[in-house]
Amino acid sequence: MIVDNEITVLVTSTYEKLHKKLIENNFCIKEEYELNDIYMIDKSIDILSFNTLELLKHCILVRDIVGIKKVLLYKYKKYDDKGDILEQGKVECPVYDIDKAIKFMETISYRQLFKIHDKCIVYANDRTELVVQLVNNRYIFIEMEQTCEYIDRKYSGIEELKEDINSYDIPFDRNNYFVKKAELILKEVIKNNGDDKIC
Repeated sequence: MIVDNEITVLVTSTYEKLHKKLIENNFCIKEEYELNDIYMIDKSIDILSFNTLELLKHCILVRDIVGIKKVLLYKYKKYDDKGDILEQGKVECPVYDIDKAIKFMETISYRQLFKIHDKCIVYANDRTELVVQLVNNRYIFIEMEQTCEYIDRKYSGIEELKEDINSYDIPFDRNNYFVKKAELILKEVIKNNGDDKIC
């Protein structure tokens, strides 16, 4: 299992304002891609008997990083009492066809719980790399990972990640560095649709 530290924050402005602020801080766009996640869960699990974070631990993702790769993905996360992430990791299995992967999961008694569409825009300057994520045409997040791809830097841990993003005057909620995208969407789906209408 790949284990890596990361933070995710909720942006409090439009993407246009965020983009302008990043450009002012010498960031440039390094990569853009889209991903589609289908969260699947065993049909025998009563989703109302778990809190949302516990429920997500039972999910397998069918992930399509459009034009790049397709995988079955399991995410592991360990939380403290406040819901902050203490440890996380993931394991993935490559697949070649998303529809067949979904069919396979359904054959072993999994059902679709919800979907996330994520447009990802990787920004970097000479010392910082981050990913702006436009999720379900509703939320904007910034994610930073311990290991960078476009600059020669590896953060020592969560505190260094926080310190780095806080050094910029960019608009995000500084009360939570561990925003859980999937939990937000899951709560929204349960509230709006109820268990019987999920996906």
